[in-house]
Amino acid sequence: MKALGIGKKEWLALLIAVLMLLGLYKYFGNVDGTATTAILFCGFVFSIFLALERTFVFYLLLVFLIPLSIDVGLGYGAQVNSPSELMLLMLLLVLMLFHKEYSIALRRTSIHPIAIFLALDIFWQLIVTLTSSHPDISFKRWIIHTIFIVGFFTTITMLKDPKRLFKVWMAYMIGLLPVMWFTFENFRMYEFDPRTVFVISKPFFPDHTVYGACIAFIIPLLILCCIHWKKLNWKRWQITALFLITIVAIASEFIALSRAAILSLGVALIFALLLHWKMRFRSLLIGLVGIGIVVFSMQDQIYEYFEETDAVSNDGQVSNHLSSVTNIQTDASNLERVNRWVCAARMFEDRPFLGYGPGTYQFEYNKFQTTEFKTHISSNKGEKGNAHSEYLTYLSEKGIFGGVIFLLIVFGAIFYGMKNHQVLEDPLLRILNLGILLGLTTYFFHGIFNSFMDQSKMAFLYFTGLGTLVWLSKNVQKSKQKPA
Repeated sequence: MKALGIGKKEWLALLIAVLMLLGLYKYFGNVDGTATTAILFCGFVFSIFLALERTFVFYLLLVFLIPLSIDVGLGYGAQVNSPSELMLLMLLLVLMLFHKEYSIALRRTSIHPIAIFLALDIFWQLIVTLTSSHPDISFKRWIIHTIFIVGFFTTITMLKDPKRLFKVWMAYMIGLLPVMWFTFENFRMYEFDPRTVFVISKPFFPDHTVYGACIAFIIPLLILCCIHWKKLNWKRWQITALFLITIVAIASEFIALSRAAILSLGVALIFALLLHWKMRFRSLLIGLVGIGIVVFSMQDQIYEYFEETDAVSNDGQVSNHLSSVTNIQTDASNLERVNRWVCAARMFEDRPFLGYGPGTYQFEYNKFQTTEFKTHISSNKGEKGNAHSEYLTYLSEKGIFGGVIFLLIVFGAIFYGMKNHQVLEDPLLRILNLGILLGLTTYFFHGIFNSFMDQSKMAFLYFTGLGTLVWLSKNVQKSKQKPA
């Protein structure tokens, strides 16, 4: 036996395994329960080993599984997106307890303005949690929000090799492929009926809007990689796979039929052109203020134009579904979104400084509804959904200071992304920076119409995107500090 490499430790491990199997079989009384529990236990042990010994591989596996994770109920109304959120907790424990690089990365990035804004966000959300109308709900939401920031934002900043940054983003894209195929097959099964887009991405994505938003986030990076594929120095099969993934992602975006996601790609394209024409951040701010003034001064004419649109989003016609974005007269989806916006504004007016607390909108907005804005799909119980706007969610739940902090994060990301774009010389890093900046742009625009920050599938993209910009910003500073 010793010649075969089997010693006392191996025999002891085998004995323990056999005893555990016998104990499980006695408990369950059947092979199915025994096998399922044994597999889960082995998977758990393997995950611990991988997290401890091959932490980066575990991190890539976690990122790959984010799009493939599904919600699992834990009882008492609680649920977790498994296995990604469970793996994220395990990763955080391993990093905090066994990796000095993590604490170093925390100290190094903590002085960056974006990191400071995120720290302020965590701090302020804790303050408004203490004054929340539902403290238990707000505390849970605050914990989740903090875990996402600490887990996604800081983890990406501790990487040293820029190639590993690309691997992280590619892991998410590859993880999306099975979901996109699954969604396409569901859509084909429903004979490509546009009215079924609301359910075809389940159970991986709860709704076609967040599915479309996540795909829209990664499309700019994919397209940039395809345009500049020669600069990547990848193998031929990798370039071929890149082009195929890009085609599938673009096709899946249109299958998702998320109007806001498709529009956000148009906004990202305009922003990319402005960057190509070397627009400065100050000019961008002036332009946005100017657009805001024009829209405000012409609101009556814009409203009259919207009144002329009669296309609805769920009549089975793709052309009507896309053009219905301006229909605020008969389209139930748009009217309900307006109803939620009005409720959020009234909640902000009622508690302008502290808001109602993180995660409380769905429990409070019902009392602010009026017959003037309610629709036939409105909920009289005040449930089923959020404010349908990231910005209004912050104002209604966290007050004016929370809203200002969020805007600081938004414009801080744009500022440093543009700054990186102007000074980065490495082709690989320039592609990554621009792709992430444009991806964040799709999210910032989409945030006008929807709120997805509390979902791990989008939280990963958002916070890891911010962390990537900070990593690149710090890398630029380091390169400038090196002696010539």
